[in-house]
Amino acid sequence: MNYILIVCILAVGHSLFSAIALMTLSHKLSNRLLALLLVLLALRIGKSVIQMIIKPEMSYLVSIIGLTAMAAIGPVLYFLLRSLFDTKARATKSDYLHLLPAFLLPFLYFVLDWNVLSLLYYIITGHVLLYLAIGFWFILSNREVFKTDDLKWKWAILLLLSVSLLWCSFVLQVTNYHPIVYATNVITAAVLFYGISFWALTRARLFLPESPSKRENTNALDELGKRVKEVLETEQLYIDSNLNVSLLATRLKSPPYLVSKAINHYFNQTFSEVLINYRIGRAEELLLSPDSKSYTIEAVAFESGFSTLSAFYVAFKKIHKTTPAQFRLNKGSRMKIAK
Repeated sequence: MNYILIVCILAVGHSLFSAIALMTLSHKLSNRLLALLLVLLALRIGKSVIQMIIKPEMSYLVSIIGLTAMAAIGPVLYFLLRSLFDTKARATKSDYLHLLPAFLLPFLYFVLDWNVLSLLYYIITGHVLLYLAIGFWFILSNREVFKTDDLKWKWAILLLLSVSLLWCSFVLQVTNYHPIVYATNVITAAVLFYGISFWALTRARLFLPESPSKRENTNALDELGKRVKEVLETEQLYIDSNLNVSLLATRLKSPPYLVSKAINHYFNQTFSEVLINYRIGRAEELLLSPDSKSYTIEAVAFESGFSTLSAFYVAFKKIHKTTPAQFRLNKGSRMKIAK
């Protein structure tokens, strides 16, 4: 028990320390959400061991705290994934509905029913699985866009896989109350927390503020941003469906982290957002060209840099609120009338 407690303190302590460090580094939404996720995981994992050493009458309260934290893990993870790839992501009123179970669960303290609490642990464990599935679906269904920023893509996949492993330990815990299971849960968390931190240390640009603090840095990023715009427009690199930040950085002979930072500063968008705008702009030209009828919608998609037709439709509808075919029909009709 003493060894489990030590490992638990190491895991939870490191998680809370990382959360504080993230908030100190930058107030980016993705940082705040990651800090919140780490705190929630610390509460859920720490509850397992704390419950074994506190007074029995406090056990029910600690269980509710752990359950409440677990109910918020899934939604916060999903919001975090969204914020990584969308610089304009902001919480809406409907987003807060995802957190409704976590808001309601603390009222269980007034029920004092272990049977109800045990049943809810099974339900909330399934709730986490649901959001893991939603997270994987969100990432994979947008992989063509998201993989262009290969570092954020790897980070998103790593987060999902790590929380999935923790979820497996949660399942073992709610189905088997043996001390070895509790030890497995805590050890898994410690290994994951320290492993993720080690990976992230060499990729600090994920967490640093996007805007430079010194005037000379601003000038350097402006210059690099102009070079990015120039090579994208003159060489039409965006037509390459395999283009990502690393490949663009190789072309510019600059470090990937600096290219990414320059893009965020100069365009006020992520690289994936910039790439989509250029590709949709190219698609508009093809759809409205005099010989547009010689291009099928699929041909327009591939000529614009999209590797799948579905990704083209999703990106196009997001910007124009209509399908490419309808866009061509409507705009083409207006052009004829104008003539």
